[in-house]
Amino acid sequence: MANHDHRPSHVLAQNLRQHRHDRDLSLADLAQRSQVAKATLSQIEAGKGNPRLETLVDIAEALGVSVADLLESDAASATVVVRAGDGVDISDSAIGGRLVRGLTMPATVSEFYVLDLEPGTRVVSSSHGVGAQDHVLVLSGRLRAGPVRAPVEAAAGDYIGYASDEPHVWEALNDEPARAWVLQAMPTSRG
Repeated sequence: MANHDHRPSHVLAQNLRQHRHDRDLSLADLAQRSQVAKATLSQIEAGKGNPRLETLVDIAEALGVSVADLLESDAASATVVVRAGDGVDISDSAIGGRLVRGLTMPATVSEFYVLDLEPGTRVVSSSHGVGAQDHVLVLSGRLRAGPVRAPVEAAAGDYIGYASDEPHVWEALNDEPARAWVLQAMPTSRG
């Protein structure tokens, strides 16, 4: 049975284990290639590690993948929710902060905008085309967003990622306005 835990630490653990197994590498082999301690790799694969960005870069280079390949869920069509405060702590890196989700978006047209919803507003948006995805970071208020068949409630600081290649909904909750940053990624045609 597939594990549908989309928390960043668990996605990282699954992806690291899969990439390592795909290359027939032991933890010791990967530790030697990446110069990352075997104990650190073991913690990450157990979903308990909190690696620095530099560590993720070293691991990705040793595996011949991108950092996004380690962090991105393979369930692109599934709704992914990362609650405020979750994510990978990258405060030790030059930029600092918290990495919520890594994205690989080859051959896409992307639109980034601020969404403002007045209290009681409910909007249903049509499909943005096959393979389209919305990435939403709630800035204030509470909203419900996602595929019409299964929208998700989110509050300030929460992230939601979902396939927007089907009708999806935006709704302000609790009689207050809601504001979010939205990144829409739509594949370009390869005519």
